[in-house]
Amino acid sequence: MQSILPQHALSRLVGRLVECNQPAVKLLLMKLFLKYYDVNLSEAETTDLHSYPNFQSLFTRKLHAQARPIAMGERVLVSPVDGTISELGEIKGQRILQVKGRYYDVADLLGLAPKEAHPFDDGQFMTIYLAPKDYHRVHMPCEGLLTKAVYVPGRLFSVNEKSVLRIPGLFARNERLICYFDSPTGPFAVIFVAALLVAGIQTQFAGRILPNEAKDTVSTDYAAIPFAKGAELGYFCYGSTVIVLFPKQSAQFLPQLVAGQGLRMGQCIGALG
Repeated sequence: MQSILPQHALSRLVGRLVECNQPAVKLLLMKLFLKYYDVNLSEAETTDLHSYPNFQSLFTRKLHAQARPIAMGERVLVSPVDGTISELGEIKGQRILQVKGRYYDVADLLGLAPKEAHPFDDGQFMTIYLAPKDYHRVHMPCEGLLTKAVYVPGRLFSVNEKSVLRIPGLFARNERLICYFDSPTGPFAVIFVAALLVAGIQTQFAGRILPNEAKDTVSTDYAAIPFAKGAELGYFCYGSTVIVLFPKQSAQFLPQLVAGQGLRMGQCIGALG
């Protein structure tokens, strides 16, 4: 069914709806959202629904300063988002586990030609799903210098559990934004994977990215923009998935982390080196 849906047109329509500033419309959407998804609004900077200009601003709400403490330690890795681990672990050569028994290629995820060089073969990965109720801002897992961002066009399949189980190469087929960083222990990548109803990605370094209107891969080099661990990198204009990649032997996730486990932004998930 998802294959025959007008995915981009539907996402643009939802984008206009959630950015509607009409008081009756926005309040109705907000109240339904809070009731249906049991959102913890007490963690937000503001709990007054009338102070949000539209539903989108509530969905991408900021949290108060004490809501998500960042795990300390120079080499400590932290979760970049609130969400649920879909899969994590070693990249098997060039293959990343999507779900048990189903793999896809790192090069495809990065939008590269089959033999184009990248540093992530045999490395480490973590895929984190952001449900609608989650806090939707994406933060840095460690200190890094942004060197390049690549927008890759694609489909907008849902990234829920059923879709991940049934659609081969889902994360390498959907639209995505790949952010490349350098760190004291080597390169790493943070990947925003868009999905059905995602009307765009807002970034701290390039503003609003509207993937629904683009048709070609767009690569932009940056002059090593510094981001501290825990610093906000951007957010989805609706929910989706974040993937982090590290080269071989440059990072290690905590052994007790497993697929299906919930995470909170800022909690320790492993260590560099």
